[in-house]
Amino acid sequence: MLKAKTFDFLKNIKNNNTTEWFKSNQATYKDSRADFQALTTEIITRLELLDDTIMRRGLLPNKCIKRINRDIRFSADKSPYKTNYFANFNPNGYKSEHASYYLHLEPNNSFVGGGVYMPRTPTLNKFRKEIETNLEEWEALLGSTSFREAFPDSVQSPDTLKTVPKGFDKESPAIRYLRMKGFYTVHKLTDSEMVSENVITQIMDSYQEVKPIIAFLNRNL
Repeated sequence: MLKAKTFDFLKNIKNNNTTEWFKSNQATYKDSRADFQALTTEIITRLELLDDTIMRRGLLPNKCIKRINRDIRFSADKSPYKTNYFANFNPNGYKSEHASYYLHLEPNNSFVGGGVYMPRTPTLNKFRKEIETNLEEWEALLGSTSFREAFPDSVQSPDTLKTVPKGFDKESPAIRYLRMKGFYTVHKLTDSEMVSENVITQIMDSYQEVKPIIAFLNRNL
């Protein structure tokens, strides 16, 4: 389970997002990251039992956690640091565009889920083609009772096209999904749930439900 002080660090950096403050609080940062990495380690151990593609990959916890430094080169927001921790557990490795499991830790905005968020167009079109070709199977996965309970908003997209993507039939029965620029799920977790003793169980329950979606998307890659 996570420690409450990890949330305290994320709250503090949100209110003090400067290089000077970060440098003077290095010890607190390292403690909070170590705490999140311990949770990540346990998740990988459980995922290896749930999904043999994760087991074969041999993911390292520290490599699954995204850097806290923000890329501010092309951003109007020049805050140097993220105010969350994010871990990505990808069946095909750290830099892959395959669909993956993930965990987002942020005060009052933590969530768990799986899928892909705005992959490059060639990869996105492979996901689209898999959905179009096997639409009935895809919708059956999304329509299962347990999936809908875990992810009330179903599969979401960061953005959608106004028309059908190039190379696809505008009369396709899968048009709703073809216009999506990503396919991801979100199951919200409260701060109290994140620091509870059964947080791993809650996370793994969500992963169990999104596992078929991840497998479906990845099989055409």
